[in-house]
Amino acid sequence: MRTIYLPLTPARRQTAARLLLCAGLALTMLPAVAGFDEAAAAFAAGDYAKALRESRPLAERGDPRSQYAMGVLYENGYGVAKDLKQAAAWYLKAAKQGNSDAQYNLGAMYEHGVGMEVNYAEAARWYRLAADQGDIDALSNLGFLYQGGKGVRQDKVLGLALYNVSVAYAGKGTTQAARNRQVLANQMPVDDVKKALVLTETLLKPGNLKLALDAYLDKAAR
Repeated sequence: MRTIYLPLTPARRQTAARLLLCAGLALTMLPAVAGFDEAAAAFAAGDYAKALRESRPLAERGDPRSQYAMGVLYENGYGVAKDLKQAAAWYLKAAKQGNSDAQYNLGAMYEHGVGMEVNYAEAARWYRLAADQGDIDALSNLGFLYQGGKGVRQDKVLGLALYNVSVAYAGKGTTQAARNRQVLANQMPVDDVKKALVLTETLLKPGNLKLALDAYLDKAAR
């Protein structure tokens, strides 16, 4: 198993923790949905059968947080038989509504061929959507794809810049992106490292991540 990326496993993503984080954010950032708090509480208590019962009707009515939760339950076999195709289907529903956790998980499934064929281009597409929202893992994994030219045109300058942005958003502590960027920077000419630093500064300007990334890729494609 390679260690330069974060593999799609409970240990990699800690999906349970992310689901709880999602629940916590719901209390302060999103309109309350009857049953979602109950589902989150049941998940925290390890009562996955109840979490499934509470989440399913909300997910079927189109709540993206609950759709993401259903993906987590099916991906890990919590309260239901493990079914990666069902997990991907629920992640897709949530991802289409802009849920960055679902976008990331869907990208990871495509990257590593979990429940589907490996498709680096699709992995990059979903990582990009999550990265645009500042998801640190999506930024890191998208950087890995650009570093190796998997599903995208190889661009080590962009790969390093994405690692840098991921590290900056993560704050203190050693992350996979921090380790990746050190390895990559050691392999790059000094001038390219400097270019990556300039790009990093542009990407980190408040509210500029998506626009700057679009502009860079448009210019590179010419």
